[in-house]
Amino acid sequence: MARILDQYGDPIETKVLAQEIAGPDFVGQRPAVLSDLPIGLNPVILGEALRAADGGDSLAWQTIAELIEEKDAHYQGVLGTRKRSVAQLPITVDPASDDPQHKKHAEFIQNWLRLGLLEDTLQDILDAIGKGWSVHELTWDLQPGCNRIVAMEWRPQRWFEPSYQDGETILIREANAEPAPASVEGAPVQAGFKSMPPHKFIVHKHKSWSGLTMRSGLTRTVAFLVMFKHFTTRDWGLFVQSYGLPLRIGKFGPGASEEQKRVLRRAVFDLMGAAGAVIPDSMQLEMIEPKHGAGSNDIHQRRCDWLDAQISKVVLGQTGTTDSKQGAHASGAIHRLVQEDIERADARLVSGTVNHQAVMPMIDMTFGSQPMGQYPKISIGRPDEPTVADVTSALQWLGPQGLTVPATEVRQRLGFSEPDDGEEVVGGRAPTPPATPPHTLPSEVRPAQEEPPHASAPTPQDEAETATKQTLHSQLGQVLIRHTRDNGPGLVSALSASAARDCAEGFAALCRPAQEAYEQATSLEDFRARLEAMKLPPEQLADAMANALMVAEMAGEAMILDQMRSDA
Repeated sequence: MARILDQYGDPIETKVLAQEIAGPDFVGQRPAVLSDLPIGLNPVILGEALRAADGGDSLAWQTIAELIEEKDAHYQGVLGTRKRSVAQLPITVDPASDDPQHKKHAEFIQNWLRLGLLEDTLQDILDAIGKGWSVHELTWDLQPGCNRIVAMEWRPQRWFEPSYQDGETILIREANAEPAPASVEGAPVQAGFKSMPPHKFIVHKHKSWSGLTMRSGLTRTVAFLVMFKHFTTRDWGLFVQSYGLPLRIGKFGPGASEEQKRVLRRAVFDLMGAAGAVIPDSMQLEMIEPKHGAGSNDIHQRRCDWLDAQISKVVLGQTGTTDSKQGAHASGAIHRLVQEDIERADARLVSGTVNHQAVMPMIDMTFGSQPMGQYPKISIGRPDEPTVADVTSALQWLGPQGLTVPATEVRQRLGFSEPDDGEEVVGGRAPTPPATPPHTLPSEVRPAQEEPPHASAPTPQDEAETATKQTLHSQLGQVLIRHTRDNGPGLVSALSASAARDCAEGFAALCRPAQEAYEQATSLEDFRARLEAMKLPPEQLADAMANALMVAEMAGEAMILDQMRSDA
């Protein structure tokens, strides 16, 4: 096997990659059980722990941070919501390019993802949101042509320490190991710690603001809020015990013996706690409850709710998705968008950590070192794609305008499968509406129009032909008008009906092929192409219209000539 080098050019001991080096120890600095838990949380203890962490000793602070996440219900709820929101996002792999070798790298990472290691550890990796950073120890399976991670074990932050020299380098607590080298040039070695071997750990640093890793983590922000809320909760419990329970008073008469008083006292105190008293019948005991002050029955609740709201703002960026208030439904959508922004930012940070500290080492150790940017990329998060409502709306409105989309893409987007032949289906293309039949207008006799003047001067031959036609036209018109006068309006109706029938037949001969093309077309472009390809027969309609116009013109001219003769 070829020697594998670390970032400094030194060979990596492959046996280190397959064994545990930062697990719990029984007598060392990485105990699994804490023996010196802080009793209570007060400003002195919390302040000292934070100051020590800022100086390079975060053991006490990391212990307190664990207890805060464990004990405070609201903080655990909102922080868990933020972690689970990212841990359930889909994970995809994109090759560096279309090169076959790059596609092979991406397939190798996809096969590794099928082990489920990353999905199972995402929530633990996101433990860095509260504490600033998280550590996972990796176990490798080194096989020729297939070097990959087979285990990712979460390690408590109190087993490690950010270097006090640079505030960024994470060191392993180890008392008997060789001291860790200096993190800053010219600084001394760091006794009590050892450095992390390359490719052996995934260290995720999740900074919620700009600053050193040793001072990051949301728990630093909410620690005092949680402490104040616990103070208020304790006061609330005292208030309920003093004013929320009924006060029991036992009275004894002047002649009561000591034994009778003891029996009465035991009965009073045994009924319900210590909120009781035994007094002579002649004595008075008055309990005064302050109004609208420290003993008000809702001031503790309002203070706890306010502190919880501040924690929600720190963790989720808003309170609309955690607190139920009047009008919260209307603003919930806007607040959800804020939470999605935080979700995308968290997913992007985790994706970068996994790509640099898991994907790149596996590719380098299996296929050799690649040029920068030539590695497959893991992406955690929802793809930026339109919703189902947007897709259906676009198809509904843009489809009739000419937009075409492959049906397979639409089915994949909606989660539908391709139906088999003969399978019962729901939906389909809407039937084409039948074409409206041609509407035959009633016959109408209109006066003949004069012919437009010729563009050029007529020749003698043209004038002779025109005179002959006019004479024949006049004679036929006179015959037509005489028959019209003799037979009355019936002849006009018959001629009109005959002309309308001839025109209707010619128009139907034109419309029938166009109607069939409309019913068979699948789109506007297809309909246009069918119309351009067909040859419609206009001769029958043209002849019928010409005959009808000629008859109308002759009848009109004959009527005018008769009128002129009668006037003369």
